Amino acid sequence: MTLTAHDALDHLLSQPLRRFDDMPDAVGLYGLGDHEGKLHYFGMTDSDSFRDRIWSRHITGSEERSHKLACNYSVGRLWHDRHHPSTNARDGEIARRVRQAFIRKHCGFVCLPLKPTKDELRRLEKGVIALAWPHIADWNKTRKRVATFEEPKEMVNEIIRELGLGVSEIAALERQNAIYRRL
Repeated sequence: MTLTAHDALDHLLSQPLRRFDDMPDAVGLYGLGDHEGKLHYFGMTDSDSFRDRIWSRHITGSEERSHKLACNYSVGRLWHDRHHPSTNARDGEIARRVRQAFIRKHCGFVCLPLKPTKDELRRLEKGVIALAWPHIADWNKTRKRVATFEEPKEMVNEIIRELGLGVSEIAALERQNAIYRRL
């Protein structure tokens, strides 16, 4: 029996979001969820493991590409754009570090490990996105930020405390927020 896109979507939607530390060393389909536990994006990986793909691209990737978590959580004190004329590289790196810690703690993923061909995975991914659109796969529609939420301030404050940031690092985050507010 061939797995259908409907079956794959049902499987992905039936799972609770998992912590990023719990990613299997496998390939297949995956979904990314926000800090409120809502799925927003579906993707596939056929050569990199879930850990390599999600960690290296979506969590620690750049803000301006299709790195969905990094892009959509580039808000408020977590904002950074290395190409923006007001960018300070040190401040931006602090914001990225806090953003990555925030994502690791408060966001999650679901996955469906599979071993089909690349073409079969692409077919399933396309079908899952088509079935889930527009309510769940809203981050799939563009390479830019589409999230409508603002910085979850109390959750970010918690991360700042956990990281033990000092006065100068907190000031750097506030400078990032000031630039973000002027955008």
